[in-house]
Amino acid sequence: MAIGINTPYGALNALRVASADATRASERISSGLRVNRASDDPAGLAVATSLTTEIGGYTQVKSSLTSAISKVEQVGDSLTSISTILSSMKTLALSSISASSDTQRATYQTAFASYMADINNIASATTFTDTSVLDGTTSSVTIQVGIDTTDTKTLTFFNSTTSSSGLSISSLSISTAATATAAYAALETPIDTTTARIATVGAYESSLGYLSDFADTMVLNLTAGYDSIMSADLAAEATNLAAAEIRQNSATAIVAQSNSLSKELVDFLLQSVVD
Repeated sequence: MAIGINTPYGALNALRVASADATRASERISSGLRVNRASDDPAGLAVATSLTTEIGGYTQVKSSLTSAISKVEQVGDSLTSISTILSSMKTLALSSISASSDTQRATYQTAFASYMADINNIASATTFTDTSVLDGTTSSVTIQVGIDTTDTKTLTFFNSTTSSSGLSISSLSISTAATATAAYAALETPIDTTTARIATVGAYESSLGYLSDFADTMVLNLTAGYDSIMSADLAAEATNLAAAEIRQNSATAIVAQSNSLSKELVDFLLQSVVD
């Protein structure tokens, strides 16, 4: 009768699988990632890579919009300052109309001319992407508001200098009662114009704010999608690791027991030969 020594192939295979499962679970726990290499989930990794690109794109859009909002706020502040100056000029014109002497009017005229210079200085100093937008240098600025090349928004600005192409007040004077009366009436139009422009810039700011919030939302949603693909469920992986270790220990015990029985059988046979 033949006596054989059986190798526990089933236990060895179970040990191999359990060891691989334990290694995988341990790796996921330590890295925090479900996908650590392409072979873990090729399709999922491709989607996650695409999501990463979109997340980067919307993050850049958010940064650009934040900068644009800041610049638009500056334009609004400049226009508000110009509006305040125009109101002060109108007050000076009224004072000149009722002035009792030419000397007083000359003083008012000096202040009036100084205000004109202030308006021009503010207009020239107000820039968007390093370009003046209130002195006629440029009439519009285009901003990237999305991740596609066609996702742009154009903001139109205005010449707010005192020149004829701007507010058309450079020729005004309050040096006499007559010219002061004319200036008082003429200033009403640039004041109304500037007020309307302030409202337009305020609308720009609101619009860019909505687009910025949308970019924020997209970053959050895309990041959540990325995490659902790439991030490991640590609780589940801890359970998987524990289960794999139990199977690993069981398979190891079976293999060890088989090795022990095989050794005892060999020892018995050798002893029988000797006897």
